[in-house]
Amino acid sequence: MNAARDFSLGILAGGLGQRWGGRDKGLIAFHGRPLLANACDPRPAKAREILICCRDNARFYSHYGDRVLCETAPFRGPCAGISALLSATETESVIVLPTDLMSNSQQLIARLTETWTGKDHAVVLTDPHGRHSPCMRLAKEALAGCCSFLDRGGRQLSEMLTALRARAVPVDASQLRDADSPADFLDYRAD
Repeated sequence: MNAARDFSLGILAGGLGQRWGGRDKGLIAFHGRPLLANACDPRPAKAREILICCRDNARFYSHYGDRVLCETAPFRGPCAGISALLSATETESVIVLPTDLMSNSQQLIARLTETWTGKDHAVVLTDPHGRHSPCMRLAKEALAGCCSFLDRGGRQLSEMLTALRARAVPVDASQLRDADSPADFLDYRAD
């Protein structure tokens, strides 16, 4: 029954794109569309809203989301973006995906929906070796823990997930592919 509840889809697009020479990864073309489109188009049926937390190019991102946000603490990494998404959501939970996702977002959303229980506050998708991803589902109540983590100077996503006691849900590593660098992007095209 909990799996059928509405959620917000939150897209993290606030990175500096350092390994891409400062390029905004959401704007990079992938299969003839911006990478961002792969994360949120088609719109998931159960997503009540799409929130996008970005650093720049808000006008571009507004074409894909219902609301565009900025980070709660600039240059603090994905943790600040996650905090902004949780602060803005109108739903009980947020499914978070990165803007540079190359994998099938619908599969990841389905996995996060089917594994979510009424007892969860944080669920994160991991590869078979237990390495976390920025693909997760968080209850709105996790906002206090995120803010506390940021207030203590926290920056690392893995540390925030530990502080939130996020439950790990393993998926095949191929489902978590993203464009962290041009090499990842080229490797994916070769597959």
